[in-house]
Amino acid sequence: MTIPVFSGLSGHYDNLVEQFQVMQQALAPLNLTKWQLAALLAAQVWRDTSPLFRTAFLVVFLGSSILAIDAYIIQPYFLSLRRLGVPELKPTNGRHAFDYKPMLEEAAEKYPDRPWFFTYSGFELVVLPSAYVDEVRKLAARTASLVDFLTTVQFGGWKLIGTDDSSSTLHKTASTELARSVGPLGPARQQVAREAIQAVVGDAHEWKTVNLFWTVLEIVAATGAIGLVGEPLSRNPRWLRAVRTLPILVGIGVYISCFMPRLLRPLVATISYAPAWLLHKYLAHLLRPSVERAIQESTAQTRKDRDRDAKEPITLIHLLLNRYKPGELDTSQLIKDVITATFESTPTTAVSLYWMLTELVLRPDLVDELRSELLSVLTPSGTLPPTQLTELAKMDSFMRESARVNTFHYLGLNRILQHDFQFSIGPRLPKGTIVCVDQHHIHTSPALYENPDEFDALRFYRRRQQQGHETRHQYASNGPELLTWGDGPQACPGRVFATNTIKILLAELLLNYDLQMPAGAYKPERRSFPNGSSQPDMDAQLMVRRRKVK
Repeated sequence: MTIPVFSGLSGHYDNLVEQFQVMQQALAPLNLTKWQLAALLAAQVWRDTSPLFRTAFLVVFLGSSILAIDAYIIQPYFLSLRRLGVPELKPTNGRHAFDYKPMLEEAAEKYPDRPWFFTYSGFELVVLPSAYVDEVRKLAARTASLVDFLTTVQFGGWKLIGTDDSSSTLHKTASTELARSVGPLGPARQQVAREAIQAVVGDAHEWKTVNLFWTVLEIVAATGAIGLVGEPLSRNPRWLRAVRTLPILVGIGVYISCFMPRLLRPLVATISYAPAWLLHKYLAHLLRPSVERAIQESTAQTRKDRDRDAKEPITLIHLLLNRYKPGELDTSQLIKDVITATFESTPTTAVSLYWMLTELVLRPDLVDELRSELLSVLTPSGTLPPTQLTELAKMDSFMRESARVNTFHYLGLNRILQHDFQFSIGPRLPKGTIVCVDQHHIHTSPALYENPDEFDALRFYRRRQQQGHETRHQYASNGPELLTWGDGPQACPGRVFATNTIKILLAELLLNYDLQMPAGAYKPERRSFPNGSSQPDMDAQLMVRRRKVK
């Protein structure tokens, strides 16, 4: 049976061929070439087509020409870093096209003391060798902006990720008050973590197979919500489901927009991020009653009416309110800040826990050692101490080693220059240049780490036993030797809160559950987004069962 569409196309083609043959016979005495005949035929077709078709054709032709001129003439010959003498390397092709590790290995051999660049999605990124990390990490946002990089390059059009101004209300609140709140919030967060894990795994003592990624995302979202938005919203399944979905929709937007020509990307981003924008508005709708209630409770008249002995709730909402000066409060901005903190903390914390669990199940002896440490710090009531859980030095060391081995990105300290800048090596770089550091060769440096290719869970625990190092080398610490949280004035402000979330969840899992990989399974493969950042295997499975505690 012939498909009507193809039948119609075949008929048009036959008509064109017939017209060409008729013209060829009629004009044979003129001895015209085939190209001349083709031109005559094209002119005839153009005259016979509708004005709408002609307009559409011209738009497509002109648009394609502009894109081609931009891609093959303007960018490489007038805007490319090649004109400054910066050498170029290319990422690998094929299955591992977005894995930058082979490219960084090549660069370390060819250009150990020289900046170089590669192209991602139409952007040229200048990479400084790992030895020059100090020059980048000390730069303030007014000189080299992280958020400018995130919105322009990494997320390619998703703008709602906050501000890079370290003096902003959200930045200050997350790095100070929210960090100090993890102790008082501890018991409530432990209870939520216990309930969230139980909801996924249950109380059965038989093995249950769960999807690793979606499980950790679910329990991280629930455990984080109690400190970010508080009750009752933190237990609202619609809120939790939307929180888990938002990073997925943003990731889809990244995939779609990054493959488009840069000139078209603003238009494409409007479409590709539309589901994420709509979900953001839905989150704002769910959050607004909690914010308005918190504002009402914070007024002087309301405080007089409340029980003087009642404790004010500890949530990011209330902490932000306390930061605002009179006349500064903007309800919409507060809502945006809370959603920003939720978006930035949930997926990164979940992926960190994902890799930690994959390392744990491969090391039964380590599981026993961490359980013993946990039992040694539990309160008489069987709960964790209401602190930042720095007592768990071995667990903290394991977490830091997992971050070193399972890095989010092989490149670190990504920034966009806000004005022309000269590093100690290479040419003076113009405003708008994207710069970063070879993070891979920091995390695997033999000069920094003995046997860097081995996973040594207690590596940093032993370092902290040295005199003068008792408070150093912690998971939440930043520094030039480990760039998990970034470094310098633009380091992640929520790292203490995220660290506490992971420790609470690890403690609950270790004390009350057995974990193992399915038969024949191995550690999940590290995958990469088009922007080079880490993407876990979202199909990986984990087996869990309730422990039979004697």
